[in-house]
Amino acid sequence: MGIARGRLLPVLFVVAQSVLWWVTVPTLKESPSIAGWITALSATAVTVVALDRRNRAPLAALGTILTASVLGRLLASPDLLGLVPGLAVLVAVFSVTALREWTVGLGATLAAALVQPLPMAVRHGFAGIALSDWLTTLGLCLLASALGAGRRHRLREQRATDQRLARAEQQRERAAGSERERLASELHDISAHHLTSVVVSVEAARRLGDSRPELAAEALSFASRTARETQSALWRLVTVMQVDDVPAPQSMTPPIEALIAGFGRLGRPISVSLPSDLAGPAAEAAHGIIREALTNALRYAPGASFGVRAERAGDTLLLTVDNSRPPGGTGGDKLGIGSGRGVAGMSRRAAAIGGHLSAGPRPDGGWRVHAELPDVPSARRPVMGRRRNFPREQRIADGAVFGSAAVASASFALVKAEGAGHGVLTCLLFVLLLTVHALPLLWRRRAPWLVLAAVGATALVWPVLLHTGVLPPFTAVCLLGGGLVELAAVYAVAAYGRTLRPPAAPAGRYVRPATPQMPYPPGLRLSYLSVPAAVLSFGCSMTAAFAADGMLLGEPAGPFLILFLSAQMLLFLGLGFTAVWGAGWLMHRRRRRELGREDTVLTALMSSARDVVHSERRRVAGGLQETVLQEASRVISSAEAGSLDGVAVAARATLAAMRRLLGSLDAGKAPPTPPAVPRREAVQGASRA
Repeated sequence: MGIARGRLLPVLFVVAQSVLWWVTVPTLKESPSIAGWITALSATAVTVVALDRRNRAPLAALGTILTASVLGRLLASPDLLGLVPGLAVLVAVFSVTALREWTVGLGATLAAALVQPLPMAVRHGFAGIALSDWLTTLGLCLLASALGAGRRHRLREQRATDQRLARAEQQRERAAGSERERLASELHDISAHHLTSVVVSVEAARRLGDSRPELAAEALSFASRTARETQSALWRLVTVMQVDDVPAPQSMTPPIEALIAGFGRLGRPISVSLPSDLAGPAAEAAHGIIREALTNALRYAPGASFGVRAERAGDTLLLTVDNSRPPGGTGGDKLGIGSGRGVAGMSRRAAAIGGHLSAGPRPDGGWRVHAELPDVPSARRPVMGRRRNFPREQRIADGAVFGSAAVASASFALVKAEGAGHGVLTCLLFVLLLTVHALPLLWRRRAPWLVLAAVGATALVWPVLLHTGVLPPFTAVCLLGGGLVELAAVYAVAAYGRTLRPPAAPAGRYVRPATPQMPYPPGLRLSYLSVPAAVLSFGCSMTAAFAADGMLLGEPAGPFLILFLSAQMLLFLGLGFTAVWGAGWLMHRRRRRELGREDTVLTALMSSARDVVHSERRRVAGGLQETVLQEASRVISSAEAGSLDGVAVAARATLAAMRRLLGSLDAGKAPPTPPAVPRREAVQGASRA
């Protein structure tokens, strides 16, 4: 299926190129020569082969397509090459950034933008290259690169999810065997040596009883004392085995980072600082506390930024999870966060390993969860390999969006300004205005509503500059490209905007959501208000800008004409902005569903592993109670009765029972493993149904 999808694009490219030739060639002033056709067909064939290999060798495919594009435009008319210099190059840039590291993708993007104007430079010199044309090329390449970076991030998340599910499945399958080995080691350490010592001492006292009668009393005292110690230790082990818990994995840093990244995929800005060797009970407790704290922040502080910091102070792990004051001032105290079971559950996690936890509001209106957890140095295991920097990935993506929008809008302005004969200073002024207009996009995840407001405010400055004469008259058309920034801001609100009316928690009662770890607030989402807000701000700004010179469509700008054109502009802008908002909203919902599905599968796998471990523990605890502990009681009663023969028989029986139990653990005689939990694909299919 993947091979078929990979080869579909080259086929579609051939079809589109053929249709383009059929439409455009008859309209050319001069009929193409045979050499021109040979060049165009050769460049197209080479491009099709490169597109077919773009997933296996993206850099080679990009180099081949760029070579075909440059040579083809040098040897033949650019009109004959059709889609080769444009669409094919953009697809190759997308493939490189999607399948290679971001540094390689950025280099490939810049190389493509620099190589594309070479045919024009060869024919007319570098002075013949229009800056606006090159900026347009750069903007398109940056857009393809940004889309490819998003695809690369999504592929990495899918691989990471599959790896986490595979590790969880392996841990579930190995849970019973690992628990048997651990219990066998503990049983052997607790009792086997002591019971053997009892048997040896009693047999020695029986053989030497005639010559050394004092040995009998010593052997009886030793047997009673040792049997009581063994019995007490075994009872403690039985009590511990009643706790439904699973040993911690080798390293917990990657799962914790993956958990935080899952919340980051919802668009919330997150700062992370974690040691690389988190493991053991402290790391297990930290994982649960972080998940519960981030879930509460997502539910009760929508739109707020998160901060997760863990550091060591001696043998104590200090964990702090902060969230900032939510936009709009809806605080945790008003919603009663501290009265639910979430904080109590986090406190129990900390207390279970001897730590303590506190939670409460911060002076700035945010919320803080702080835990101090005992951390055993021997349990620390550093994670191998390079760790991902999730905040940096978010900043790079935001920078790519800002760069693409700024370059594209500035390119459009330069094309229009140069066509109207305006000078360099006017062109630079347009570039400055549009760059400032796009600058708020750098904060589109952290504060999307403020970004939308800032973008709209900068657009309202344009008609003022035209009315005051700072901008030349009849140049409002140069600012139309700024609409791309408004589209990006509306998308950010739909994808990352907060829930303006979060659900209120019932007083004194905790309501568990359908997906406990990743709730979706059912409150009224007002993010669609970004569409009319952007339409009104941009539409009114452009209408006022076009009417700044007193003329509209060659007619005097009267009130009726202004209202008529404004209504038409608002209608068309509303349709476009609604489509963009819908794309962002669907992306937001899709990410939440993916996180919910992953969490469901992981929870089911962990629950299954717990069931396996708990079943094995119950079996061992039952064997201890039915055989070993009963025989140990006989050793104590025989020793108190003063019977060396009874102690010897009971000690041998106790040792034999212990060896049979250890033998069953070594042989793996455990109850059948619970049925396998469906993997992510099965869960997805069930959710679609």
